[in-house]
Amino acid sequence: MSLFKGHLPCPKCGSKDNLGDYDDHQFCFGCQYYVRKNDTASLRARINKNKTDSNTYTIPITNDIPQEAMQWLLKYNITEKEIKKYKISWSPLKILVLIISKSYWQGRNFGFGNQKYKSNGIKPLKKYGSGNTLVLVEDVLSAIKIARTEDYSGVPLLGSSLSKEHELRLIKNYDTIYVWLDRDKAKNAVKIKNRLRELGITSKAIITPLDPKEYNETEINTWLKS
Repeated sequence: MSLFKGHLPCPKCGSKDNLGDYDDHQFCFGCQYYVRKNDTASLRARINKNKTDSNTYTIPITNDIPQEAMQWLLKYNITEKEIKKYKISWSPLKILVLIISKSYWQGRNFGFGNQKYKSNGIKPLKKYGSGNTLVLVEDVLSAIKIARTEDYSGVPLLGSSLSKEHELRLIKNYDTIYVWLDRDKAKNAVKIKNRLRELGITSKAIITPLDPKEYNETEINTWLKS
């Protein structure tokens, strides 16, 4: 993660203190001016940093989440404790960043363009929670909501398909795997469920009117056990 050093005047918009100065780049919080540092000292510091930190984040990140993004999280009842636990951060590029591994992040876009979600890196297979039964879901917030239950753990597919690589990892370690995707991806859920059953895994597809992250813990438990 980039190290924040201080505020400077912006050479593009002329602001006196909107330019955030980081160890490897500079970013203006006003006009979104961005430049990566390539001077000798910065390059040397970046090399030394990479020897001990394998993070491959390519955007600036801060823990100060603005009101609009915080309201979006509160809409799904994501708590302050969960924000810290799961390293949910904010990028001045107007992206709410969900840090999933040291080499992958997915973000909810609050900035320009029609692309609702942005991401970077190779999709990992990460489990949220300590339950023995896995529940494959599409997104991180749904996995976090599943993790609140006692018997289940959420695994975000970060999409609506299960790769062969991740499939092999799952069947080696788990006996029961449910699939709960968005309603418009019900066919994908059934397809994944059928494939898991062919491989000897106890599985079922859960089809609900709403996305998993829309439900509270009691409702989630009811759907999972029905």
